[in-house]
Amino acid sequence: MSGNIWKSDLYGLHNYTQNTLVSYPKQLFIETLREFFSQDSYYHYQRDEWGYAKVPDHTDLEPDAGLNDDVTTRIFIGEAYRYDVIYYPALLVKAGSFRSVPISMNRNKGVVQWGHTRIIDGYGNSTIFSTPEAFVQSGAWEGQISIDIETRSMRSRDELSDLICIAFVDTVHDDLKNAGVLIKSGSPQLSSPSEGEDRNDKLFKQTVTFDIRGEWNRRIPTGNVIDVISLCVDLGNLATTPPDIGENIRISTTIELLDAIQSL
Repeated sequence: MSGNIWKSDLYGLHNYTQNTLVSYPKQLFIETLREFFSQDSYYHYQRDEWGYAKVPDHTDLEPDAGLNDDVTTRIFIGEAYRYDVIYYPALLVKAGSFRSVPISMNRNKGVVQWGHTRIIDGYGNSTIFSTPEAFVQSGAWEGQISIDIETRSMRSRDELSDLICIAFVDTVHDDLKNAGVLIKSGSPQLSSPSEGEDRNDKLFKQTVTFDIRGEWNRRIPTGNVIDVISLCVDLGNLATTPPDIGENIRISTTIELLDAIQSL
């Protein structure tokens, strides 16, 4: 769902499997908005061959370009403008402040992830051996993601605010949760609308802010810290006569009368 890629080797070297802090949630919001508005006809988001917003030179383009074709995108969605080109309407996604929210006093140290192996012998008897696979540590982050709306018209600003809010409150809420980013209750918050001068035209703005919660996880394989795992099998008391065989390794055989007759 997100184009976010970890370039650093440190996550793998230190066995981190999840870190939903700044980079991932921001990219997730951007890709979610792009996918959502790619379904629209009026505020249609169109990618170019490189995956960015398709923003060609608009000289001699018709006013309805992109409405019924894929000549150009009709909305810019990203975290910054590419090059020096400014495109309206625009949705600019930014990360705000974040803080650590420990879920336990020891960051869940001591939690063990177990693996289970089923062993079946030649008689069909089976047992399950449980062995530790990894030591798990985890925690949580809470912070804010904001979306700056910039348009040339007041109506476009208001409509985009409505669409963004309903999308994240309902349409894609569960998708984000399944992807590891939870939008907290009480979100979003809309700033007061504003307007200003932009060259020889008006620029209408509003900011939608979301309080979010993410997590981090670390799974340290037991192979890094454990050399040997000993498995003990209880055979019973073999010193007695007859030997007292352990219950778990006794062999029980049931022979049907018909099978016994046929074997004669």
